[in-house]
Amino acid sequence: MSAAVAISGKTRLYGVIGHPVTHTLSPQLHNTGFNALGLEAVYLPFPVHPDQLQNAVRGMVALGVCGFNVTVPHKSAILPLLDEVSPLAHRIGAVNTVRISDGKLLGTNTDAPGFLRSLAPLDLELRGLRVGLLGAGGSARALLAGLSESGAAQIFVCNRTPERVVALISSLQPFAPETEMVAVSLSALAAQPLELLVNTTTVGMDGVSAPADLERFREVRNVGDIIYRPPQTPLLAQAQRLGVPHLNGLGMLLHQGTEAFSFWTGKVAPEAEMRRALDSALQTD
Repeated sequence: MSAAVAISGKTRLYGVIGHPVTHTLSPQLHNTGFNALGLEAVYLPFPVHPDQLQNAVRGMVALGVCGFNVTVPHKSAILPLLDEVSPLAHRIGAVNTVRISDGKLLGTNTDAPGFLRSLAPLDLELRGLRVGLLGAGGSARALLAGLSESGAAQIFVCNRTPERVVALISSLQPFAPETEMVAVSLSALAAQPLELLVNTTTVGMDGVSAPADLERFREVRNVGDIIYRPPQTPLLAQAQRLGVPHLNGLGMLLHQGTEAFSFWTGKVAPEAEMRRALDSALQTD
């Protein structure tokens, strides 16, 4: 890692807003990237209570902040406060990255492209893919938008609240008419031959529970879990026992960050250095 860049009156400021933000690994990720490229920039966490979101966003502009990430619970609430929103972020209904230029706020969403890039180790052909998604929250929405935009043939979505799945599909299906989106029960999902099954819920973060039993599935060729703490959830442990290729959420975390880094700086992110920073942070967690 390069030596830290000294802070001066020319230092460019970036950060992340959320409530809470004590858990975030984004400062390690982005400050490592800035240092590796010798950029005079610094990234800080900003805890912002939901009641103060509008004031915080105005303050970002007033203070000359160059860009910031947005995490829970602000990803959707920030939309009306922005001057421009990318088409993908508009479809997802959530923004996780904002760039400030000439006092204007441009929002985008790097979760979807970050997830798609994280799939590279599985060597999947995204066009024509048959996918199962567990969950219907914000992450599922981003993945559904990204996978359908990449040409997935069928995406089956399962959630314990079926009404949320119906609402999710109804809002995204018009943007991707070539992708069949289907709301299914867990048993119906298990009956489908799937090239990829992804858990987008928090089930498994306790290291004990799993959102599904892979042995009940007809066919699952690859398994993904957006959780990265712990690095191997019970779902991924079962995939390993069954010999099914799998990956956790660390790649998505890395690539949504590198996408944001490039969106802000116009430079190719130093991916290897940023990955090592994440690995180091998780080992000492």
